[in-house]
Amino acid sequence: MVQVAPAFAQEQRIAFDIPAQSLAGALRSVASAAHQQVIFDGGAVKGRKSAGLKGSYTAQAALTQLLRGTGLSVEQGASGVFIVRRPAAVQTPAAETLAVDDHDGTAPTELVVTGSRIRRTEFDSPIPVVALQKEDISEHGYRDLAEALQDIPGVDQGLNLSAGQTSTQTNGLSTVSLRGLGQNRTLTLIDGHRTVSNVGNSNAVSLSTIPTFLVDRIDVSTGGASAVYGSDAIAGVVNIITDEGVKGIKARVAGTATNDGGGDGTEYSLAAGGKFLDNRLYLMATATYEKQNILRAKDRHWALQSVAYDADTNTVSSPSLSSYTPGGRFLNSRGAYYYDENGLQSGFVTAENGYDSRVNGTLIVPRESVSAAGKMGYEFSDRLKFKATVLYSRITTHSVREPYYISNSSTYGTEDEYTLGRISRSNPLVPAEIAAASTSTGIDFRRRLTEVGQMAIDNKRETWRGWAGFEGTVFGNWNWDVTYGFGRFEQNQVRTNGVNYQHVQYALNATKLADGSIVCADEAARADGCVPLDLFGIGSISDAAADYIRGNVWYQAINSQHTLSGNLTGTLLDLPAGPLQIATGFELRRDHTETHTDELTANGYSNFAYIPEYAGTVKVGEAYAEANVPVLRDVPLIYRLSLDGALRVAHYNLSGVGTTMSYRMGAQWEPVRGMNLRTTFSRAQRAPDTTELYSPPRDDYDTVVDVCSGVTAATTGTIAENCRSNAGIAAAIAADGVFKQDSTSVNAPNAGNADLKEETAYTFTAGVVVNPAFLPGFQASVDYYDIRVKDAISALSNTNQMLECYSDTSGTDNRFCEAITRDGDGQITRLVNQQENLDELRARGIDVAVAFQFRPEVIPGSIQFSLNYNHRLELGTKYQGIASQSSDDWLGEVGTSKDSAKASIGWSSKRFMLKWTTVYIGKAVDSNEAAESFAQAGITDPLYLNVPAYWRHDLSFRITPPLRNPNLRIFGSIRNLFNKYGPFLPDGTESGNTYNYNSVYGVTGRSFTLGAQFAF
Repeated sequence: MVQVAPAFAQEQRIAFDIPAQSLAGALRSVASAAHQQVIFDGGAVKGRKSAGLKGSYTAQAALTQLLRGTGLSVEQGASGVFIVRRPAAVQTPAAETLAVDDHDGTAPTELVVTGSRIRRTEFDSPIPVVALQKEDISEHGYRDLAEALQDIPGVDQGLNLSAGQTSTQTNGLSTVSLRGLGQNRTLTLIDGHRTVSNVGNSNAVSLSTIPTFLVDRIDVSTGGASAVYGSDAIAGVVNIITDEGVKGIKARVAGTATNDGGGDGTEYSLAAGGKFLDNRLYLMATATYEKQNILRAKDRHWALQSVAYDADTNTVSSPSLSSYTPGGRFLNSRGAYYYDENGLQSGFVTAENGYDSRVNGTLIVPRESVSAAGKMGYEFSDRLKFKATVLYSRITTHSVREPYYISNSSTYGTEDEYTLGRISRSNPLVPAEIAAASTSTGIDFRRRLTEVGQMAIDNKRETWRGWAGFEGTVFGNWNWDVTYGFGRFEQNQVRTNGVNYQHVQYALNATKLADGSIVCADEAARADGCVPLDLFGIGSISDAAADYIRGNVWYQAINSQHTLSGNLTGTLLDLPAGPLQIATGFELRRDHTETHTDELTANGYSNFAYIPEYAGTVKVGEAYAEANVPVLRDVPLIYRLSLDGALRVAHYNLSGVGTTMSYRMGAQWEPVRGMNLRTTFSRAQRAPDTTELYSPPRDDYDTVVDVCSGVTAATTGTIAENCRSNAGIAAAIAADGVFKQDSTSVNAPNAGNADLKEETAYTFTAGVVVNPAFLPGFQASVDYYDIRVKDAISALSNTNQMLECYSDTSGTDNRFCEAITRDGDGQITRLVNQQENLDELRARGIDVAVAFQFRPEVIPGSIQFSLNYNHRLELGTKYQGIASQSSDDWLGEVGTSKDSAKASIGWSSKRFMLKWTTVYIGKAVDSNEAAESFAQAGITDPLYLNVPAYWRHDLSFRITPPLRNPNLRIFGSIRNLFNKYGPFLPDGTESGNTYNYNSVYGVTGRSFTLGAQFAF
């Protein structure tokens, strides 16, 4: 993840393309103000009358005024040419460079490059920074910002609309994970400010809450960002820079459609802004409506393929159906009797008589978004300004899945302390044939409750964010700001067509009265409306009984955040090699989380995920200092040498954390102009958030492949022996010869841990940036990174937790097995993932970036080429297992391929732009654990283990028609030009699912976007 230098180099003539670079608009205005010319890459351009400067200026004076505070100086050369020079000492991670909207020619606004509080340019950054520009975000058919960022090598998928459709709390969110280290180690900022989390069970900002229309660009920086921005920046920072340069009215409309149907989307956006009161007051307002339509499993033929993979035997079975049927199965877990459309049958065979749950599935959750923003600024004087921003977002999602099921072994309660149990054979609803064949222990059963309806999850998420403060200059050229920030997130969720287990238990206990009527046996339940439940046959459950057992529940999560921050930056003194710049400041922050739920959920009586009520508050006070020290300049083999460092101290109200300290040390050495060698070493600490600390187990559903599935009486090894020690598994093997997992969708609650302490990361980066003078427009960089997180706050993967449990040679009486609950049939009903401080989390790799822009002589306009490439060398975690330290290696797995790249080549002129983009995801394996198991078993041709490399090609265009309104733009794109879907990964693989895909590769196939934007 590397962003190469800006197009202007030190002490060289400005060489910006027109109109691609926003600086050109400002310089055109400067040139026209004095009726002189500014040379742009071999061409002379005259600008319009400047609207951004008040009064009469010479060209040089006007340009100096525009560049005030950026650290750049201006000199006038021959024939009206102006040279912009950069002081040698301004060379720390972030920069404020000049930027204006090229399309309206307005005055420039400052741009802050993420990574530092000191004002400087990207080329001077000692850490890698990549910038995603607004056109690349808004005109390429992305559903949200997260999807756009995930195309950047080194930015991994967190949550999105095609992952976690059945998740209770994160359904419909969009997040990213830098370096594969997790979304909770990726700090997301808006205009450099912290912002409230958009979920009640973790610290995660959903990027779908920020409309693409509002975004000017996104900076992604990695390596030692915690010393500058504080906790949560272990892996890096995603800084969303919003637009504040709107003058007049700007509007956009866009639509997206898929080649194979389903998953369409629309967007309508409007913005208005202007200056008032003698240009001292600036006001801007925006509004966006976005709708993402559902993509159903039945819209993609490959999602309905009924296939299950057994990794233990390396075989595929089809069809893969559920043994929980709408008519029910009775007498034992293998089903001596069952019902189909023809009535009572015997001899149930799952592959022939089972239920296909795929038909009702969802691949992309439908989402409707309404967002608005307002900005204002008032300039009291040249040295004092007030600024305020308010953002609002309301997002609704609707997710459905197949009707739920029950069995005699279904458990419920906050600790699964209750079991439905068998139906008495004296129950008057039991058919005589089944009653006669049953024993005194009763009738066991399995039944899908289709009469209750499809389960659904409806979410409404509202987020308010706001910042207000003053900024200005003091002591000559020192810049200061003080800002108060507020954020509030509220999620209201309704889950319908679930099951009230307590009512089911009452309804299954039926009796016949003297008058022949069949009623619930429990008189209190009968008085409360209990209706007997008839499970025997398709459609046998009456509407009244379905209403009685139906469990509709709700959940509410509220997050709030208050911040007060202040910063002071400037030049402390002038050294022989340049000015010594420093930044210092403070931040006070309070984060509060609370969750509320209904009585049914609170008692654990619902089949829906058990989400406990809890509340927690984290308070922190932080202070930081940052400095950039120019050491040498213009000596042999040292064109420029500088050091920079940052220190941040934070104090938490958490007994297990207390005071933390993060720091960063860096150096940059340019042996010759155009070659910058950079390196940093940093220490970053992250305190646990409120959920990681305080939350009791919160139910959620994960895809879990049971390590005991496929075990037979003859299977050898410790795992098989421990699996057979479970009575339910042993009974299944005795009856069927093999134990089979019924469903890979398993309740896997996440739980906090009050004993957590902070995690500490050590990051080392080293790289080189080249911008040779003999090849104008060419830039390249190579960076190495090594991130090592000690005491990493995390939970073991479901697979590793099971392996630790069942690999214990002393049996299953260990702490890992305590987290796994099985029912009477041996099926996993619960697998708790508790947060803990693991030994180490490690990520190492190499980033490469190349950019080249030139103007060919044979055609008008310019050609731009860019390449970003990431190669992972290490990714995984270490933890204390049963016998010794164990490891979980993610390197090269699906979602964390060793290699990834994004390249584009484009041509642009005054009226047209055409760009071809290619995204590459390297070859991968389904899981490293599976690869090791196959090798040990001597299986040389494992199915679905090796996943080939994936290529996606996109084509985009933009047209500016020669109309009276020069700000009309028509844009469009074709994503996935060759309609290539990702690998087929069926149920039973670690990275696949019931619908045979992994969302890393996308699910829509070819899609088309067409839109128009205009301004006046």
